[in-house]
Amino acid sequence: MAIYPFQKKNPEEEVVELSERPSRRPKDTPLNQQRMKAWQPIFSPKTSIKTFLAVGIVCLSIGAYWIVQNKKIREVRFDYTKCHEIDLYDEPELMPSENTYRHFRASSTGHPLTQWRRSNQSLTFDGITKNYTMCTIDFFLPDDLQPPVLFYYHLTEFHQNHRKYVTSLDGSQLKGKSVSRGSVKDSCFPVTSSGSDRGEEKVIYPCGAIANSIFNDTFADPQRLLGPDADQPVPYAMSRTGIASDLDKQLYKPTTYPVPLGPDDNDSAVIVPPPNWAERFPRGYHSGNMFNPAEDEAFMVWMRTAASPSFAKLAMRNSDEVMVRGMYRLQVFSHFPAHLHGGTKSIIISTTASGMERNKFLSTAGMALGGISIALAAVSVLSLLHKSKPLKDHIYLHRG
Repeated sequence: MAIYPFQKKNPEEEVVELSERPSRRPKDTPLNQQRMKAWQPIFSPKTSIKTFLAVGIVCLSIGAYWIVQNKKIREVRFDYTKCHEIDLYDEPELMPSENTYRHFRASSTGHPLTQWRRSNQSLTFDGITKNYTMCTIDFFLPDDLQPPVLFYYHLTEFHQNHRKYVTSLDGSQLKGKSVSRGSVKDSCFPVTSSGSDRGEEKVIYPCGAIANSIFNDTFADPQRLLGPDADQPVPYAMSRTGIASDLDKQLYKPTTYPVPLGPDDNDSAVIVPPPNWAERFPRGYHSGNMFNPAEDEAFMVWMRTAASPSFAKLAMRNSDEVMVRGMYRLQVFSHFPAHLHGGTKSIIISTTASGMERNKFLSTAGMALGGISIALAAVSVLSLLHKSKPLKDHIYLHRG
């Protein structure tokens, strides 16, 4: 006798089981059953012309407004990328005209030309003194600059918008958390950890390519030169606070990593500065020099990555005092190697208009988009005049 391992079910039981299974049918609603009411407008030639004209007028108005505002802004710019290539030390030379840009109402014709010179100056970090290249720029300011007066550095050919660069940071670490070495290897690649003399891997703080590549030129306050030999400089005080937005300030907190008491205790340290910060922290971190991102607004400004390879970032400002007309001196300790990646670095001293900074993009984009819209409106008008057809013509009908 045959033995069957499976017993045939009663058909009535199968019907009951099928009825008990959950249905996969979407809910009977207009959204799920795709019965939503829709409107597909068919633009007539006259409607299209009105739309193009309206868009064109709005965009041209925005572009014209920004052109007017940009013209009100007073600005001076100096490209000092090749200052380290000046042949003579402490000997002023005329700065090439292509390295300077001015936008003022008054002319600087007949006044002293811009000069620059290279010299060696000493800087001390954590008790260790080294010589650095200092670039000095003497220039004439033909107009008073009304506050706020803004001091920027401008870089070209520096791609902060690279897809791997913009993600090379650890937000939790910047907010003060003691992130492990394993965690930063994923978020901060390739600047994550560094080996010590004893072969131990230590976490880099702050980790990531953005922090490691921070702009590290040092600017002194502009000095107004008085006296017949310009030997009586009067500083024009500028502040390094108030340059970061309130939103950025919320992203940074003091670290909770344990910090050695002094430089002699570095063997017990669990964190080290980024490689490019070695000259600023030659003996590593300790309680006397510990980096605090919550207080360093220049760091916050740098960490806000730019959308294009040419950008300007705010370094200093004076919100109260007028920068009066006259001769001025700028001194820059030049560290940042902009020339190595084929770029340039410049100083910009600028005012604002109606509380806004210069924005060439909005003026250019507004005029371009407005011009295109007006041109399309003109083409539509010509097409309507020369090849006019009634709306009921079959070419306007939708063929499904």
